[in-house]
Amino acid sequence: MKKYLILAAAALVASAACAKIERTDDQTAITFNVANYVQLTKANTEFSKTATFGTFAWWTPTDWATNGQTNIFMDNQEVAYNSTDNVWAPTIPYFWTKTGKITFASYAPYTAAAGNNGFVNLPVHSVADGFTFTDYTIVNSTDVDLMYADLIADQTKNTNPATYSAVSGVAEGVPTLFHHALTKVAFVFKAGKNTNPNVIDQAIALDEVKIININNKGTFTQNNASQWASQSGAAEYELNAATNIINMKWDDTDAHVPSVASRILLPQELAATGTQQAIYLSYTIKTKYKGTTDFADEVVTSTVPLYYDNSALGGSKLVKWGINESILYTITINPYSDDPIYFDPAVVDWTPVTGEFEVNDVN
Repeated sequence: MKKYLILAAAALVASAACAKIERTDDQTAITFNVANYVQLTKANTEFSKTATFGTFAWWTPTDWATNGQTNIFMDNQEVAYNSTDNVWAPTIPYFWTKTGKITFASYAPYTAAAGNNGFVNLPVHSVADGFTFTDYTIVNSTDVDLMYADLIADQTKNTNPATYSAVSGVAEGVPTLFHHALTKVAFVFKAGKNTNPNVIDQAIALDEVKIININNKGTFTQNNASQWASQSGAAEYELNAATNIINMKWDDTDAHVPSVASRILLPQELAATGTQQAIYLSYTIKTKYKGTTDFADEVVTSTVPLYYDNSALGGSKLVKWGINESILYTITINPYSDDPIYFDPAVVDWTPVTGEFEVNDVN
């Protein structure tokens, strides 16, 4: 009996010695919570879930103010929306460190190589300047925004609940608020009033619309007061049917169909004289007069400067395109000039005829 107990105890010790015990620390993946900043309305809008952005991150043992960007943690990593998990995350998973803090700087759109969507040089980041985009160019064939996010420093975990969950729809992530570095310029085209009672139908067809003499290249530095510098170029950009320019026509009540076209461009000063930024229009006035069945076509071209200053007369002014601004021009196209038709009447004087005329008496 005693021997049995000893063997049982020995077997128990052997079992314990062979037991495999595993323990895994919880790992939390780094995710992002993104939104766009809209200056005019002071509201945040959704960052497109079909787009991606680039992120730089640095690990600091104490904090950003003390250590700065010495230890690179993410080096221009692409961040995309994961619809399966409903998170914004790097395409290569990254995880929070056990000690220290992480500081993030993000920009959009993401580019891994120069020359993509206006990037001539990859963006660089410094403590003093923030992001710098050297020789950024507004590419003619695309209409791409350039954005930079507020620096988010000294993070140790995903923010939960997410700061921008109302617009991004995700539950947690590093707050990433993007600002527009460019200007959105939009144009509304509408028809003026029909003032000729002998016109029974009239329309204005926009044949060609383009903005000309636009600075299209410059260097952006996030923390500089002016931000954009070294601007150059005199580019032109066509606004065609793809940008929703349509024919315009009014009815008897003077209703019109507005047409909107927009383009993302470089913020810049507008020239008051000389080579001015302008909108060039070529359009056809189609008029049907009473008693006719066909339209009479009148082809017109016009160049309208985008600089405007009527402040001396109590009006408004627009002398520059600012960063993060959405500017709307309303272009009213009248079928007639501003000069009313006047008359200068006179009467040809009587022609005097002289001579002697004899009138006989009549009884």
